[in-house]
Amino acid sequence: MPLIRHIEELVPQQTGSGRHASPASRSAGRLGRLLVAGVVLGVVVGPLAGWVSAAEGLTMEARVLLQGHARTGAWSAIEVTLANDGPPIRGELRLDAGQQLRARFSMAVDLPTGSRQTYVLHAQPPAFGRAGTISLVTGDQVVDSVPIAYVVHDPSQLFVGVLAERPQAITSELDLPSNINGVQPVIVPLTVDDLPGTAAGWSALDHLVWQDVDSNRLSPSQLDSLRRWLAAGGRLVIAGGTAGIGTLAGFPDDLLPFRPTATVDLDAASIAPLVGSLPDGASQLPAMAGPLARGKAIVSSGDQAVVAELTYGSGRITILGFDPATPWLAESRAVEGLWRGLLPARASGAGLFVDDSQIVSSVYNIPALALPPTSGLLILLGAYILVIGPLNYIVLRRLDRREWAWLTMPAVVVGFAVAALAYGFTLRGTDIVVNEVAVVRGAPNATEASAQVYFGVFSPTRATYLVEVGGGALLATPISDPFGSSGNALDVVQGTGAEQPSAVRNLTVSASSLRAIRAEVATTAPRMGADLRLSNGVVSGTFHNDSDQTLESVAIVLGSSVAALGDVGPGESVPVRLQITTNPFGPGVPDQVIGAAFDSIDEAGILRQVRYNMVSQLTFDASGMFTGRLPAEQAVILAFGRQSQLEVKVSGSEPRRQSNVMYYVPVGVEIRGQVTFEGDLINSTVVESNALFFSKERGFLNMDAGSATVAYRPIPFEGTFGVSEMRLSLSQGGGFLPPGGKPIVPLATPPVACTDFAGTTPDGCQPPRQDFLPEVELFDRTGDGAWVRLPRLEPEAGYTVADPERYVDPNTGQVLVRFVNESLQGGVGFGFQLALTGIVR
Repeated sequence: MPLIRHIEELVPQQTGSGRHASPASRSAGRLGRLLVAGVVLGVVVGPLAGWVSAAEGLTMEARVLLQGHARTGAWSAIEVTLANDGPPIRGELRLDAGQQLRARFSMAVDLPTGSRQTYVLHAQPPAFGRAGTISLVTGDQVVDSVPIAYVVHDPSQLFVGVLAERPQAITSELDLPSNINGVQPVIVPLTVDDLPGTAAGWSALDHLVWQDVDSNRLSPSQLDSLRRWLAAGGRLVIAGGTAGIGTLAGFPDDLLPFRPTATVDLDAASIAPLVGSLPDGASQLPAMAGPLARGKAIVSSGDQAVVAELTYGSGRITILGFDPATPWLAESRAVEGLWRGLLPARASGAGLFVDDSQIVSSVYNIPALALPPTSGLLILLGAYILVIGPLNYIVLRRLDRREWAWLTMPAVVVGFAVAALAYGFTLRGTDIVVNEVAVVRGAPNATEASAQVYFGVFSPTRATYLVEVGGGALLATPISDPFGSSGNALDVVQGTGAEQPSAVRNLTVSASSLRAIRAEVATTAPRMGADLRLSNGVVSGTFHNDSDQTLESVAIVLGSSVAALGDVGPGESVPVRLQITTNPFGPGVPDQVIGAAFDSIDEAGILRQVRYNMVSQLTFDASGMFTGRLPAEQAVILAFGRQSQLEVKVSGSEPRRQSNVMYYVPVGVEIRGQVTFEGDLINSTVVESNALFFSKERGFLNMDAGSATVAYRPIPFEGTFGVSEMRLSLSQGGGFLPPGGKPIVPLATPPVACTDFAGTTPDGCQPPRQDFLPEVELFDRTGDGAWVRLPRLEPEAGYTVADPERYVDPNTGQVLVRFVNESLQGGVGFGFQLALTGIVR
């Protein structure tokens, strides 16, 4: 069951102020107040409550938005409310992130007498631990401080927020599966006030369920953050309820597949594709409906959409026109399948980097830090040998002063040492250099985007700098920086935009070295898009650059299939032809987009190496593997440019700039008629596993004793999919899916496994496999929903499953496959291939 299901039953609904202390408690001594608050609120309420402290004439409250939930590597937004009835105070809010993150986050505050102000400080949560302290500091004096608390989740844990008038009606229905590590999802009731006003503050959240709350309550900054969060991969589910269609008035039209215009009575049979078999007592449902404007309709009433889905960037918006808390539905098992389809497991291709080592290495890859050319070193060495040997001897012999060699030889050594230093200094240069590498994620035919920027400050001499960054950028240390651990911790001051830039104070950089800094900022991207369609295993169409800048090394990528388009000028359109690959051992995406590995150290070679690492970063899985494919649900436009995403000043001066930016824009593919989903047209996601060990690489899986469930789902399509054939194969080396296949029918009753080492196994049991392959089961969507066991599959053989419509969701094409390892010999390693043939209508 979810970790947090009955939060609202434990604590009262939190208000925007978060005040929980009485006047008497605020007049108590600080030490006693903190101890009492820490014990009572920390144990009973945890991170859900705000914290209150008071100095003379000052009241200070702090709370972590998203109800205190955060994720390793993501930003947390901390709301601090200050009321000052005493003398004016001008200082800073500070949060020391400790040795784990080697950073301190600060924000300037100005509190005149009688003022009440709210500030939002962004910080990286600690990977270990749950607590921190926000301090108000003037100079070196701490005026007041309050504790804050986090619940920090690992990168693979699913985090679902529920924003509803009656959240308990939704949270009680959400029985979502554990992730690959056996960690249960966290389900958190939220209010509008819990939503941050920056896209970075949303990055820990995977899905948001919205029901019966007036969307007009969202501020402009929250709406903008919602849009950027969706473009980066967030999922919004808007469910019908009792408040009426007016609650959606605040959402922009381009974020809704349809604008509800009426309430209709929906026949219960219409939602069968979403829930499977209808329970007894199913009856008509009141539902909001409207004409489909964009995306695809999943359930309709006449010519009006009731349930529809829209892809926006890497994210998705679903309108569920009926109330999922309707008693006959909420009290049945059908609601479990409904929510599991709407709220899938956290994808490995989410925008948050778990390990950023590849992109950090690109920051250090600049000409100033490159090894000197071999030719120059050879010339210098040859001249040294010539001067200190033959030339020195000839000159001294002609002067008949051979004894001077005791003086000339040291002089030559010193002279060439000075020359070598001068040569190196000339190569390094005398300028401060800022090298910027950025990944900008946006949506097709749109300019709003979010940028993950890594930049390095190169210094020719040892110095300490003030680094200022405009645009409201959030600054922190990189997650993985093998070269920056010896420098001092970052002293980060959060800015407010153009009026007050963000800054890193006292940044110490060694001579001829570089310090790397990570930044996240809202930005604009060049407008681009593609009109693509799938036919006979080939994606074809047109890419169009609607911006005023040249896009370099443009490519359309789908899984591990790549169509390289080269450079595309402003306003140009180029044809696209992308052959879908079914080879799990073909070249990786970086090799196809940028080219194979290279050893050139000239400027062009360094540029290719930097971009190669940037693409490699996208193929890096959270489990620590380079998959060689792009983990996206749909096709993606990759394009490169050289425009800086940050306004950077170093100690008040403009440094020399080098910039590389990669634009990441997901784009849909039109699919109609007869189609076979296989290879890169099917994505796989691990839904849950109880095996002691499980890993999923490109085309290959490994697991210990136990079971693992994997969802195989075609790329998004509009309409419904009528499957006519399901082919599958189990292999020992992750090979190809053979054509055709032997017909196979699931077993009526799964056999009992022989697992008793003592030899007292039940009669008629099935001995475990000896070929290090698992048993395979399919989830039958008909009836009450159950797992069915396939007969034991022979390795490398192809099979065709009877009655495939029982296992394939017509709305998404998803198939749930469970692998069961009953072997007494431990782990198994195998490949599994699946192909679905049918018609998309």
